Amino acid sequence: MRNVKEKRGISLRGRLIVAFLLFTAAVLVVLWLFETVLLDDIYRSLKLRDIDKCAAEAAALSAEDDGDYQTEIGSVALRYDVCLTVYRVTDNDWGPSGTPIAVAHNHALCLIHNVQSSTFITQLYSDAQDAGGSATVTLSMSDLYGGNRESADEERGKRRSRDRFEDEDVISIRIVPEDGTNLLILIDSELVPLDATVRTLHTQLIWITVILVILSIVLATVLASRVSKPIRKMSEEASKLAMGDYGVNFDGEGSAETENLSATLNRAAYELSKLDRMQKDLIANVSHDLRTPLTMIAGYTEVMRDLPGEATPENFQIVLDECDRLTNLVTDMLEVSKYQNGTQKLNAAPFNFTAVIRRTLERYQKLREHDGYVIRFEADRDVWVNGDESRLLQVVYNLINNAVNYTGDDKTVVIRQTVDGEEVLVEVIDTGIGIAEEDLPLVWERYYKANDFHKRANMGTGLGLSIVRSILLLHGAQFGVKSRVSEGSNFWFRLKTVPRPELTSAE
Repeated sequence: MRNVKEKRGISLRGRLIVAFLLFTAAVLVVLWLFETVLLDDIYRSLKLRDIDKCAAEAAALSAEDDGDYQTEIGSVALRYDVCLTVYRVTDNDWGPSGTPIAVAHNHALCLIHNVQSSTFITQLYSDAQDAGGSATVTLSMSDLYGGNRESADEERGKRRSRDRFEDEDVISIRIVPEDGTNLLILIDSELVPLDATVRTLHTQLIWITVILVILSIVLATVLASRVSKPIRKMSEEASKLAMGDYGVNFDGEGSAETENLSATLNRAAYELSKLDRMQKDLIANVSHDLRTPLTMIAGYTEVMRDLPGEATPENFQIVLDECDRLTNLVTDMLEVSKYQNGTQKLNAAPFNFTAVIRRTLERYQKLREHDGYVIRFEADRDVWVNGDESRLLQVVYNLINNAVNYTGDDKTVVIRQTVDGEEVLVEVIDTGIGIAEEDLPLVWERYYKANDFHKRANMGTGLGLSIVRSILLLHGAQFGVKSRVSEGSNFWFRLKTVPRPELTSAE
C-alpha cells in the first residue's frame, strides 16, 4: 500500500492574517510616504500652481478703470490668499520706474510690501524681462540681506521668532503691455514651514498604524473562521468517505465556491457508492461464475474416480464443457482489461459484414432445434464494412447471447440489418421484460444488474455488453439501447459501409 504522508502547511487563518498585515503595511507605507516624505514637495507644487493661476487671472484684468481694477485685484488676491501689487512701469533716462496702481496686502510679512526698495523691484522687473515676460522666484529675508540675521529681523519688524528666519516667499512676476506702457504684476505667497504639521502627522500615523494592525488581525481572524468553517466540515466528511462511509453529506454553505465544491463532493460520493456496489456485485458474480463450473468439475471427477463405470464420454464432455466455460470467463475478463487499458488493437480490413452475421447465427442451431428458440435474421442485401472482422463477430455474438438470455416466453429474437445511405444499422431485438429508463445508461457496465429485473446470464460470462461497448468505441461506431419495461429491448449500432472490393477492381 502506498504511504501517504500528511503535509501540514500554513492554516487559512494564518494566511489571511499575513495577507491583511501585508496589505496594512502597504497602505501605511503609502501614507507615510505622502504625508511625511513627500508632503513638502506636494505643498510647494500646489502653491506654485495656485500662484500661476492667480497671476493669469490678474494679467487678464484691464487697468483702465482704477476703482474697479483695485476691487478686482483685491478679490483675486483674497481668493488665492496672496499679496498682490500692480505697477505701471515707464522708461526714463535713469531706467524703468514704477508707480503702484493696485495693492492687495493680505499678509503682514510679505516681501513685496515690506521691502520697498526700488532696486528690489527693478531686479524683479529685469528677471521677468529676461524670462520673456513672466518669472517665478523663491526668496527669503536672508537672501535679500546676505544672511544678516539682525537686519532681516529688523526689516520684518521683529514680529516673528528667530527660528523663522529661513521662511521663504514665492514671488510671481508678470509683465503685461497696456496702452504703450507695461504693467508689472507682483504676487507674493508665503511658504509656511511644515515641521509642526509633520510632527502632528507622525503622531497620527503611529496611532493609525496600531489601529489598522489590530483591525487587520481581528478582521482576518473573523473572516478566516467564517471561510474555514465549511471547509473543516467538508474535510471531516471527506475523512469518513475515505474510510468507506458513502452516506456522508457535504455542506458548503457560506460562499459560491464552497457550495460548488460540496455539490461536486456529494456527486463524487454518490458515484463512489455506485462503483463500490458494482464492484461488490462484480466480485459476487465472478465468484459465482467460477464456483459453479468448479463444483461441476469436482463433482463429476469424484464420481468418475469413485464409481466404476461412470467414466463415460458424456461425463467427460460435461467436464470439458465446464472447463470451456471457465476459459471463456477468464478470456472475457482479460478482454475487458485490455480494452480498458487501451492495449487492444484492431486489424481493420474490408469484409462482408452480412456474411459474418449469418455465420454467427449458425452457432445457435441447437437452440433452435432442441429448445424452440426462434432466431430470425432480416436483411435485403449484403453490406461491406471496414473493420476488425473477428471483433465485430464478437459484438454480434454477444448481443445475440444477451437477447437469447433475456427474451420472453415466445423465445423470439430478431436481428435486423438496414442500410441507411452510407451506414448500416444492425438491431438485435428481444421480447423480454425490458429495462427501466433510468437503468439504460448502466447496462454497458460489467456485471450490471438492474434491481431484480435482469437475471444472470445462462450463456456467456456477464461481461458481453461491456466488451461490445469497448469494441464499438474502437471502431468509432454509434450504439445504444431502446427499451421499456415489459416490452423487450432493442440493442443497436451503426457502422459505415464501404464498396465491395471486386466492384472497385472492375472499375
